[in-house]
Amino acid sequence: MCVDSWPTFTTAICYRQKQHFSSSSSSSSSSSSSSSSSSSSVIPDICTVFTKNPETLRSLLLNERVVNWRNGLIFRGLPSSHCDLIKELATLSGLDITEYGGYNTFIHYSPENTDWQEKVLLLPVSILDESHAELVDTHLPYGGNQDSLNHVRACIRHLPNHCVMDEEGRPASWMLSDELCELRMAYTRPEYRRAGHLLALSLALIRRMSSLGLPVYCHVSQHNQAVINAVTSLGFSACPSIEKISVLLICKDRV
Repeated sequence: MCVDSWPTFTTAICYRQKQHFSSSSSSSSSSSSSSSSSSSSVIPDICTVFTKNPETLRSLLLNERVVNWRNGLIFRGLPSSHCDLIKELATLSGLDITEYGGYNTFIHYSPENTDWQEKVLLLPVSILDESHAELVDTHLPYGGNQDSLNHVRACIRHLPNHCVMDEEGRPASWMLSDELCELRMAYTRPEYRRAGHLLALSLALIRRMSSLGLPVYCHVSQHNQAVINAVTSLGFSACPSIEKISVLLICKDRV
């Protein structure tokens, strides 16, 4: 983490450099080892920023001791007002930019008071292992590349998740958490929808995150009213005072 001044600061950048997780690492979320765990997983550089002063943010972002632009990175949870600056600097560095924007923040302020009444499912609730990473990655809007796959694999190995398995032991529905404690990467295969799987997984993961003393929150597209209704019914509250959130994927120029 880097700030523009101390102890009083106006800008902070949390920069997580590439991490290698060896196959000997213990897993808090995987119930078994997979063949993919025999090699190291590399997760991409990730930045999160806070600022009250765009000029100090620009100065820190241009400091190579703080941020390494050369190999690309991901800006997560980025307020929309900062996107133009980040895209400007990435363009100057000759990098390719993909933006996923328009997300609202929803926070569960009292997960300990959630009604934990279990929903009866025909399929058992379980935990993902690393052999399922490719399936999860396939259904991400930004998936399909090695960095994304490695990130999913690392999240499965190290962080809380839940899934529902079909009769053949293949995930039918799943929900993960990431290194920022956000609930995300939720998906249900079409043939298993409208059975309450994501509701059950949400309750299970909220309970697990709360028991670990972790915050419980998520970002939902402003256009996805069905999910907004679902998270609201689970006790999440919208945060209108927080700007719309974006994710910027910044990669080496593909041209």
